[in-house]
Amino acid sequence: MDGFAFVVGGVLPYVALPAFLAMFVYRIASWYRTPQPAKMTLFQGQGSTGNGLLSEALFFPSLFRGDRLLWALAWFFHVALALAFLGHFRVFTGLIDRTLLSLGMSAGGIGTMSAMAGGGAGIVLAATAVLLFFRRLVSPRVREISGGPDFLALGLLIAVIVSGNLMRFGGGHFDLAETHIWAASLLSFSPVVPMDPSFLVHVLLAQALIVYIPFSKIMHSGGIFFTHSLVKGR
Repeated sequence: MDGFAFVVGGVLPYVALPAFLAMFVYRIASWYRTPQPAKMTLFQGQGSTGNGLLSEALFFPSLFRGDRLLWALAWFFHVALALAFLGHFRVFTGLIDRTLLSLGMSAGGIGTMSAMAGGGAGIVLAATAVLLFFRRLVSPRVREISGGPDFLALGLLIAVIVSGNLMRFGGGHFDLAETHIWAASLLSFSPVVPMDPSFLVHVLLAQALIVYIPFSKIMHSGGIFFTHSLVKGR
């Protein structure tokens, strides 16, 4: 096996995910231990309910009231990200395919649906991520509160999205069966790594982003619920 492929697909997966989980737990624990001078939260302090939290997580009403342009970019980005997550779950497990086949959908239909949903999500993700990046550059108010880590996180995210789009829309051929084999082989600790260079670059960038998430503002994806629960629980 090629050395680069072995490191990216046969070694780093066992490092990136545990590192992410360990730092995620550490960040949550550190937030819990930090003294709070006041009960501050992103949500309204009075009358806040589980339904209100769910609404905030799904539709960002507070952001809509404060900045509608940012709301539009953020909401469409997160919807496309959810579709991309489902697509990757399908790629790695095959569970979605088996479920749809059991419901009577044809393999060709599943492939067409995946191409349309995945392609559309990839385009929306790329467009909104680039616009969010330039917003940090051109808006004085946003640039003032942005630092190197913010641009690094967005840059990594854009690189992952672009490399994924190149796999889908580029001239190369993405082998779904090979990816299923690779995912299964990781669970048995005997990795069989696909040798496609575009796949390896995408996986490398994705793992770099995963490891960096606990150190970046992307961590709000885990902290938003915790913050609300912590405040309401005290």
